[in-house]
Amino acid sequence: MKKLPMNLPNRLTLARIAMIPVYFLLLLGGPVLRIAAALVFAAASITDYFDGKIAREQHIVTDFGKFMDPIADKLLVLLPFIYFVALESPWEWNVLPVLVMVAREMVVSGFRLVAASRGSVIAADQSGKIKTGVQMGTAIGLTLAPALAPLLPPITALCWIFTWICGALSAYSGAELLIKNWKILLVEEE
Repeated sequence: MKKLPMNLPNRLTLARIAMIPVYFLLLLGGPVLRIAAALVFAAASITDYFDGKIAREQHIVTDFGKFMDPIADKLLVLLPFIYFVALESPWEWNVLPVLVMVAREMVVSGFRLVAASRGSVIAADQSGKIKTGVQMGTAIGLTLAPALAPLLPPITALCWIFTWICGALSAYSGAELLIKNWKILLVEEE
């Protein structure tokens, strides 16, 4: 059996996955714990930046990293959106951009699994990276919004605006990835 490639970028990805339950538990707390949750989220986001940067610079990009890095990102990023919509939304229609984000991740992940079963690995493209960056920035706001809203009432409205922007970016990046790689679905298994 082949050993997993545990280089530094892959370890950073696994560390990001390990931070997710810590982030979630802190997110459930009051204002002080929400600040701690935002710090954990920021630390996890920093690992996302460095794992990709190190992998590219040191030419140690692995299929494990290409596969696990997006999964770690999805787990980390979608959690605050789902939590925020479930507990903080004054309007039911605010669930729409979050549903778009979740649907995009499910479709793209399924598409990547089909590609992987056919010997192809589809790495994130530029629009997907931009989407993830905006989502991560927005997620910090979503994490802190309930704690800061009494002090800065416009912050919640700003979080909702960026949530809708994230939904639009998700739809665009998902469509772009599928359009660029649709021929993978045409390849018949032998």
